[in-house]
Amino acid sequence: MPIRTAEDETLIEDAILDLLATRREIYPSHMVGELRRLDPGLPLELTHDVLERLFAERRVARLWHRYILPHDVDAVRAKWLAMIERQAKRIDADPFDAAISRDARDLVTRWDGWRVKGCDAAALPTTDR
Repeated sequence: MPIRTAEDETLIEDAILDLLATRREIYPSHMVGELRRLDPGLPLELTHDVLERLFAERRVARLWHRYILPHDVDAVRAKWLAMIERQAKRIDADPFDAAISRDARDLVTRWDGWRVKGCDAAALPTTDR
């Protein structure tokens, strides 16, 4: 395994931030594929660690395993709320389904990019590596 250097971390950090400037929200697995396509020489094994550091530093936000630049949080929230509303209109009057829509709407409304309902999202486990 090659030795990680600050230069390697800077390369992947810059690539991540540049990609997020062109893609409003992206899953880490899609990010790795895009970065591999854009620059096959990037140290992609650092992607997860660099993303977690950028998240902890609040330089990227996260919603449901998607990464987002902080200035895009409001637009992403609006997009998800609109999708939830469209889905809620299609769901029958089943009280269980209505409760799920209400909970999803509440969750997205309370999300600020780093926390949901007062819970620090950095403390929540992530499974997408």
